[in-house]
Formats: sequence, structure tokens, C-alpha cells
Amino acid sequence: MKISDILAIAGKPGLYKVIASSNKNLVVESMVDGKRSSVPGSVRVSNLSDITMYTFKEDVPLRDILNNLHKKAKGHEAPAHNSSSSQEIKDFVDSAVSDLDHDRIYNSDLKKLVQWYNILLTKDAFPLEDDAEIAEEKTEKPAKEKSDE
Repeated sequence: MKISDILAIAGKPGLYKVIASSNKNLVVESMVDGKRSSVPGSVRVSNLSDITMYTFKEDVPLRDILNNLHKKAKGHEAPAHNSSSSQEIKDFVDSAVSDLDHDRIYNSDLKKLVQWYNILLTKDAFPLEDDAEIAEEKTEKPAKEKSDE
């Protein structure tokens, strides 16, 4: 699934998929319950491809962190964001991304990350890809087919 099609909307729980857009609003579909809604342009909307997390070396794109969590969990669910302890969630995330800067990342950020991971897992969204990877795959496929002939 393309990570650039997935949004987080301020004040609304969960993740949303872009259905249509115009100058003044977006039409989105909740990835949790499938309900569609209109989001005005005045609401703060974050594209998951634009989000990074702090590490001691450099900021890591959220796509890489989510894909690492998926590999580490071997396709299984992460600890539940609303019933697991903060330490359990922190240990789970640290097992996939070892050098997170916990002085700048709050427990609420980690809970949201785990919630998003579980939502994407239920939608079979892994592996997450960005637009550059998808464009690269499209250009490689015709070249491989021609070389086989």
C-alpha cells in the first residue's frame, strides 16, 4: 500500500485513506470502520509519508519504522495501545528501532505508533511503500520482460 495515501487527522482517532480531494476539502475513509467523511481544509492533516521519528543519529521516516515493526513482530499484532503498559509498548518499539531518542518521543507518541501499526496490519497494508519505490518497480518490470525475450 502507498503510504502517501494514508492520513492522520488532528482530533480524530485512527488513520484515514484519501478518496478524493478538492481545493477546499478532502473526502476520506476511516481505516477503522470504513465510514467516509469530508475534512475541511482548515483542519490539520498529516500524511504518514511526511512523519518522522527522532533517533540519536537522524530522523527516521515512519514508513521505515512501521515496516521494521512488521518484520520484528513477524506479521503479528503489537501490544494493544489502550490496555498494555507504557513499558511494554516501549520495549516492543525499541526491539525494532533501537536508537529512538526517548527524551524527545513521548509515551503517547509510541501508543499512537502501535495503534497505527495494528490498524495497518488489519488492512494488509504491509509492506508500506513510498511513491519512489512504486515508480521504480514500474520501470524495472518492462525492462526485465524485454530482456527475457
